[in-house]
Amino acid sequence: MKKLSANEIRKMWLDFFKSKDHYFLEPVSLVPVEDPSLLWINSGVATLKPYFDGRMNPPSPRLTNSQKSIRTNDIENVGVTARHQTMFEMLGNFSIGDYFKKEAIEFAWELLTSPKWFAINPELLYITVFNEDKEAYDVWTRTIGIKEDHIFKGSRDTNFWDVGQGPCGPNTEIFFDRGEKWDTEKIGSRLLKDDIENDRYIEIWNIVFSQFNNDGNNNYIELPRKNIDTGAGFERLVSIFQDAPTNFETDIFFPTIKEVEKICNSKFKYSIENYYNENKEQTKINTAFKVIADHVRAVVFAISDGVFPGNKDRGYIIRRLIRRSSVYGRKLGIQDAFLYKLVDKVIEAMQEFYPYLIEKAQSVKEIIKQEELRFLKTLSKGYEHLENIVKNENKVSAKNALLLFESFGFPIELTSEIASESNVEVDLKGYEALLEQTKELARNSRKNDKAWNKQSAILTGLNVESEFVGYELEECESTINFIFEDEKSLEIAKDKVVFVTLTKTPFYAEKGGQAADNGYLIDEQENRHLVLDVQSGPNGQHIHKVQVNGTLKVGDLIKAEINSEKRFYTMKNHSGTHILQAGIQEVLGKEALQSGSYNDENGLRIDISYNRLPTQEEIDKIHLAINREIKNCIPREIIYCSLQEAIEKHNALALFTEKYGGTVRIIKFGKFSCELCGGTHVENTKDIEDLLITNVESKGSGVFRYHAVTSHKEVANYLNEQFRKQKSEISSLIDKFNNFKLKVKNQEIEQEINAITSMQVTKPNLILIKQKVNDLKNTFKLYQKEVEDLLIEENLAKYSNIEPTKKENINLIDIEINDLEMKELKVLSDKMQNKYDNLIIKFANTKDKVFIVSVSESISNDNKAIDLFKNNGKYEVKGGGNNTFAQGKIV
Repeated sequence: MKKLSANEIRKMWLDFFKSKDHYFLEPVSLVPVEDPSLLWINSGVATLKPYFDGRMNPPSPRLTNSQKSIRTNDIENVGVTARHQTMFEMLGNFSIGDYFKKEAIEFAWELLTSPKWFAINPELLYITVFNEDKEAYDVWTRTIGIKEDHIFKGSRDTNFWDVGQGPCGPNTEIFFDRGEKWDTEKIGSRLLKDDIENDRYIEIWNIVFSQFNNDGNNNYIELPRKNIDTGAGFERLVSIFQDAPTNFETDIFFPTIKEVEKICNSKFKYSIENYYNENKEQTKINTAFKVIADHVRAVVFAISDGVFPGNKDRGYIIRRLIRRSSVYGRKLGIQDAFLYKLVDKVIEAMQEFYPYLIEKAQSVKEIIKQEELRFLKTLSKGYEHLENIVKNENKVSAKNALLLFESFGFPIELTSEIASESNVEVDLKGYEALLEQTKELARNSRKNDKAWNKQSAILTGLNVESEFVGYELEECESTINFIFEDEKSLEIAKDKVVFVTLTKTPFYAEKGGQAADNGYLIDEQENRHLVLDVQSGPNGQHIHKVQVNGTLKVGDLIKAEINSEKRFYTMKNHSGTHILQAGIQEVLGKEALQSGSYNDENGLRIDISYNRLPTQEEIDKIHLAINREIKNCIPREIIYCSLQEAIEKHNALALFTEKYGGTVRIIKFGKFSCELCGGTHVENTKDIEDLLITNVESKGSGVFRYHAVTSHKEVANYLNEQFRKQKSEISSLIDKFNNFKLKVKNQEIEQEINAITSMQVTKPNLILIKQKVNDLKNTFKLYQKEVEDLLIEENLAKYSNIEPTKKENINLIDIEINDLEMKELKVLSDKMQNKYDNLIIKFANTKDKVFIVSVSESISNDNKAIDLFKNNGKYEVKGGGNNTFAQGKIV
């Protein structure tokens, strides 16, 4: 077996499959797109779902990749087990309806054992297969020649991949034997046969034979297009080739661990020897090093992919990883922020395959450092809070343990450690139960789409020719070449909604953030069939959803005509999206990454990953940059080239979230904007006319959504509507002022109202009118209180001569006043209380059905207001109060 670096192993895997005609898929972002079932990309195949279920056609039926992934369901195991990572890479090879079991197994065996490739001794490899999969078993034993004592049949639990709905099937696994030193009880291959957890036989390869559709009710039928899904854990393979006890002693993680040792000033050392002669204290030290090395790598990649520390979803995970690392740093004697100092080591280890990390380094360091400093303040509060719990309650309840974890970032092991020093118990079982509940809530808060889409036989088999001519034409003559409904093809459709493909179409199918065109199919009888929507088929055809008005049949000649006005404004908004993206990066920096967009005829929106909302000053600068480029009248260029050339030669913006084929299309507006895009665009920036950002909102997890409109017409419409709303907001306030000013004049308010009502509708005035309306509302609140106080004083004047009756040493006022409201009764009560000592007041308004009781504090112990309220002897009441005051309704 060869001694290989991590980079050499990854390259050899990809080179091998490229030599077998596999198309290399660039790794995509850790943030899933259009998949609400996933918080993170969590496997190599997760990004390929549309290929497997037939919604999209892959760039090649043979694919290979190395995909970064994150799994966070059991972060607590990181550093404790030998091969558990938060972020990991999955090496993959995939067949979409091409080769199947025999070839997949032969490829695996050749790569692993051939002297040209990995050159692993075949005697060290063991196999498992599904016990009902005779075909795979025969390939292994008869074609490859695996001995019977090196292959074992597994159950549905161990060797069948199924997520509840969609493609599924049996799998075969390949294990590497690390030798008897990792099998101290000399159990041998029974560890595999009986599926016993062990450190001797390490799974290095898993091939899923995706050959069935699960309908969601565990009914299995053969897939119309069978697939291969292979996954090999990159970090595991590296540990095997570098003969490392765990994944952490490899060139992926060990440089980071050595850097942590330097930060510790060598007070603590990582010990590889501890795996062979274990010392419990050293195990704790090793765990701290491993947690830090794992977490900082995950954090560097997540932030580089546009996820920032926060309080929700992905942002919360990143915050938790940073905080957990900080806590483990304390176990190594590190009291200050340190995690950001490890970023360079992570990037050095990963930059060969992920060169984009290099330009992100500085901003990643700054974000991590700021989060560490913030947490160090929180951590000291957490220690103080835990000390109070220990002192006052002499135990740590499950609820408090969870509070320490969620609010202060204390992992349960830290809470237990501190508590044990004071001989205090922690309710660990209760904590685990509460933690599971919170995890379940988080899982349920996302859409329950864990299952894949069912593979559609009609879509995967759709191979009719269909040419898109919509870049050049808005209408064309064409022929209907396929009609279908559900899973059934039709020759003729009458007065119903069906799906139609055409030999040629000007209709743009929804993709790349651009809405689909709509319009009409006009037959030879001049019947107009409404095109409701257009989507891309798996083989590139544009599939039109059509409301048939009369009859359509395969072979009909039609005229395909899009809604030109919809396309006209959609193009402005799509080009506006590109210009806005470039303007945002000019002002906020290259770390402001686009994570999605949508544009149609009504406007545009673009999601930007960043660590905060933009300021108003920054929004103003973005507007200046955008409108500068619109006025510069930059012509549009369209360039077709390879993905590599697009990025390296043209510096085109390519989203990690998108999948690109062999040839890509670049939309370029001078030096300002250059993006990969398949959408329709204006010919010159001047055609955008104008662009106005209408709102920026947080979408959580460091994602901010910018809304905007383009064109003179739509910007004017938006401004007019906003000014109308602002002015209507103060219309009732103006009416009140016109009544009040007869009593109290206020020149300031009069001037503010005049300034707002006479303000011209312009872009600069939009912010100004909002400010002035807000200022007027605040000013009017004070003015209204002044007027109301005056009116109350006038209303109360007639009751200024009320005198109490005296009973022993108590003064009593008990009267009905039907022309004062509750608010006025309270003011009158306060006045009387200030005027007389030892006073009990009972005021009733039988007209408005309100009743209050007020008692001087000096006599309130023996004459409680709430008791006098309830037992007033006159009215049945509902309400509440205390010793000195009670109020409520007369029933």
